[in-house]
Amino acid sequence: MRNNERRTGAGMQSPAGQPQSLSFVVPTEFVELPSEGKFYPPDHPLHNQKTIEIKFMTAKEEDILSSEALLKNNLVLDRLIESLMVDDIAADTLLLGDRSAILMAARISGYGSEYKLTYRCPECFSNTDTSFDLKKHTLEKGGLDESVLQENNVVYCDDTLTFDVVLPVSGVEIGLRLLSGSSEKTFDSENKKDGLVTGLLVSIISKINKNTDPTYIKDFVDVMPARDSKYIRELYPKLVPSVKMKNRFVCSACYTKKDQEVPLTAEFFWPE
Repeated sequence: MRNNERRTGAGMQSPAGQPQSLSFVVPTEFVELPSEGKFYPPDHPLHNQKTIEIKFMTAKEEDILSSEALLKNNLVLDRLIESLMVDDIAADTLLLGDRSAILMAARISGYGSEYKLTYRCPECFSNTDTSFDLKKHTLEKGGLDESVLQENNVVYCDDTLTFDVVLPVSGVEIGLRLLSGSSEKTFDSENKKDGLVTGLLVSIISKINKNTDPTYIKDFVDVMPARDSKYIRELYPKLVPSVKMKNRFVCSACYTKKDQEVPLTAEFFWPE
């Protein structure tokens, strides 16, 4: 953590005879990026950057979280992240795992590490109060781990920022890209228009046999063998560097035990 005294001019004396203005410096901290900056293009500010500096949350950020207009347009988390980052970076260009790391750090510094919520049991549908200790989150290396690539016969291509793999049925070579905030919105759009599975595939496949034309990719996805589709959907989560926060849930009614992952939504920032 640092106080950014040089940037804000904190500690400067008021001229003689004038009342001294209130000077308060918002603390900052450095957050580890799950991607380590490796999967950003060379012209992106986070290219090869392993950390990012963010401010602690203030009342200004609470205004963002409570904005009805931003909530309605699904822009709350984008605006929150942009307000927190010290550097001027568009939030929708950040990879999803890096976005989650920023949100996790902001929640801990803003409201503490305990996160209480009510969990609905998938077996008996009763509600149970539970809580997370957010400081116990872990960073998953995903495609940064060479053993993961080798085990799944995946080759990372620096030129296209893709994970290249040959599909088991069609024999086609595809390139998978990590989702950013903007590509997640594309996925949501495609999901509404074409369906959950095809929307996801179109969003994460960036090339087919070196062809990067979106229409060509969509046409292929529409006729992709189901086994190839399943293979991609099982492989992709293994490649994504991310923040993982899981908790062992025990239903108070039927005693079902299940690992649950913390949901990172706007409500994440409104503790009771």
